[in-house]
Amino acid sequence: MIPKQPRWWAAALVVAMATAACAGPAATPSPAPVTTPAPLVPLAPGTYDSSSFRPQATITLPAGWAIVGDDGTYFGLQPVASDALGIHLFRSPRAASQDLQCPETGEPNVGTSAADLVAWIRARPGLTTGEATAVSLGGFAGLQVDAAIKTGWTASCPFANGTPTVPLFVGATDGTFRWVMAGSERLRLIVLDVPGKGTIVVDIDAFDGTLMDGFLPVATPIVQGIKFGLP
Repeated sequence: MIPKQPRWWAAALVVAMATAACAGPAATPSPAPVTTPAPLVPLAPGTYDSSSFRPQATITLPAGWAIVGDDGTYFGLQPVASDALGIHLFRSPRAASQDLQCPETGEPNVGTSAADLVAWIRARPGLTTGEATAVSLGGFAGLQVDAAIKTGWTASCPFANGTPTVPLFVGATDGTFRWVMAGSERLRLIVLDVPGKGTIVVDIDAFDGTLMDGFLPVATPIVQGIKFGLP
């Protein structure tokens, strides 16, 4: 997905700047320097707890993984060998606005339960989805669904340079985060109800969809082993 500040987007800006710099005297002035994200350092294999994400998530990671985000609304895990793959946890996201400008606001009149969100996702005209199946994970129950952008879909957010996109989630408060599906991306979403306290979304995500079949056997045991503390 395209998050609000993705690692790969910064790398793309570096390439664009280098192209502009080689264009000669007639080129437009170079933008301010952009720092390429530092390589991720893998954690030792073992069990880790989220420090800020609540309810606290306890995860067991194999070799070669890193925690790439941990705050009140997002907890991110990534194999260090590829920033096109990841496991992402979201706290009580809303359905994203489908306005073509892709604002960081919610879509009106969409509920926030697991059933509401999964039904809304499966109804998106730009997505191909699988059947919704009942799941239980980490002490909570919900629904699981697979999704990809439909072949021939052309709508694109202004920041995506023409790549087909479908806005999926925004934060419970406007402007906190925006998560957008793009291009060949494939994902498996597990949307869990936290009784009386919103939802947790667990996303197994391959930004390069051709990697998904190989990633699922690696990511699924990590996800199935997630435990949640008291909400």
